[in-house]
Amino acid sequence: MAGVFIDISGNALSRLTLLADKAQRPEPVLDEIGAFLDADVLLRFTREETPGGNKWQHSEAAKARGGLTLTDTRQLADSISHNVQGDTLEHGLGEQYAAIHHFGGKTGRNHSVTLPARPIVGIEAIQAQEINDIIDDWLI
Repeated sequence: MAGVFIDISGNALSRLTLLADKAQRPEPVLDEIGAFLDADVLLRFTREETPGGNKWQHSEAAKARGGLTLTDTRQLADSISHNVQGDTLEHGLGEQYAAIHHFGGKTGRNHSVTLPARPIVGIEAIQAQEINDIIDDWLI
């Protein structure tokens, strides 16, 4: 039976072995990506912007107190976290009210207040590029 064989020699074999080993243990790179996403969200809270770089609609409460939108007590911003288990990265906000601010919607007594969507977490081109850079560095 005829076949094709490839002889891998030099440093290629050790690099392929390293790549295979890293692929079986992705926790370190996922943790680094999670830490980047956490820092990205915290920075955007100070800039009052979405993952894509668009400004959030300024809130009436922030206007009244001369502060930043969604940062009265910093409780929401301080709830950002990530968790890595095996090959899974979870990233998000821990406060129950995070979703109403992220997606917008009706809230308050009798749903009398309508909040605009102010996307907080997410991956757009800015974050995707950094994630790709982290992975590229990890593979080297």
